[in-house]
Amino acid sequence: MQRLPLTGLAVLFSLLTLLSPAHATNDNFLPGDSFFPSKVLYENLQRQEQEAEPVYYYNYICELAFCGYAGYSQLKLDKQNEQLAANIRKAYLHIRKSQPIRLRPKKNAKLPQKNQGNPNLDNFYETNGLSIFFYNEDYDWQRLKIGLKYNENWREEMKKFINAGRYCAFVKKGDALKRSTTMAKQVPPLNVKIPEADIETGKKVDLPLTPTAPSKP
Repeated sequence: MQRLPLTGLAVLFSLLTLLSPAHATNDNFLPGDSFFPSKVLYENLQRQEQEAEPVYYYNYICELAFCGYAGYSQLKLDKQNEQLAANIRKAYLHIRKSQPIRLRPKKNAKLPQKNQGNPNLDNFYETNGLSIFFYNEDYDWQRLKIGLKYNENWREEMKKFINAGRYCAFVKKGDALKRSTTMAKQVPPLNVKIPEADIETGKKVDLPLTPTAPSKP
């Protein structure tokens, strides 16, 4: 686990692993969640180099359900956070020194020989992408742990999108679920601006969230 200490927003990296799956509504970020999970792939970093305000997509890890979608699917680092985006790229490249990228060919693509240089990533899947968790800078992850949403109002927030559904828990163990519920009032939600959008029943919002303050290294 690697942490970037930033004012206003903190980023935690780890090798991408699927946590315990849970049947649930296909919920993305709901206001009140303590973090926004995403996934970092090299091809995304290359694309973001051409973007003034890079966007990160919600990394949904639960089994897909058929009862619709809820929540907000994107988080954007605006210009006041361009240094944070640069630091994320540096952290990814640093981790890759000890954990090299692994690729799986699409269709009939073949991995290049060592002397052929880097492959065209359009023809491959990166199989060991990195999990990235956006938290408030003062979040005490050693005490509060990673992957617990601490959202006491998730039912009310979900009902804005769909009448029925179960929350997607990243960590499904009983003690973790109990901690997330009993300590929810003590853990502030992620400090992001919620975009103005007309919510449609059973559909997620694809307009991005944005941090409410600049983040500095």
